[in-house]
Amino acid sequence: MTRTAKVGPAGSLGPRYGTVARKRYAEIVSNLRKRSECPRCHIMAVRRESVGVWFCSKCGYKFAGGAYIAQTELGEVARRATGGVALGTVAKTSGPVETRKETAEKKETEPRKRRVRRTKTQEASEESKSSP
Repeated sequence: MTRTAKVGPAGSLGPRYGTVARKRYAEIVSNLRKRSECPRCHIMAVRRESVGVWFCSKCGYKFAGGAYIAQTELGEVARRATGGVALGTVAKTSGPVETRKETAEKKETEPRKRRVRRTKTQEASEESKSSP
């Protein structure tokens, strides 16, 4: 039996950094290394490839998630806001997505006049020209 059976991955830290920091580190790393549920096929086959990139070895689905966990709380909020469907599906069902240029062309209004910022030397030269 290894000497880090109780502390898990925090055993590599030894006696340094205090108990609270080592417990947090152990919890994060152990959750990071275990398999997570795939959002597409719902099988516990998701592993982390790199920071924020997760890959399901069963169905081959690659997706963005949290740095340490596959699905974050904020991601769950976003999923609920979109009605529980994937982002690509929303774009397909609602029709083509218009870009900013296309919406600007639809308005067909005159372009705004740009305000020119004057420097003190320009103001002085204009005043001297205007005075007789």
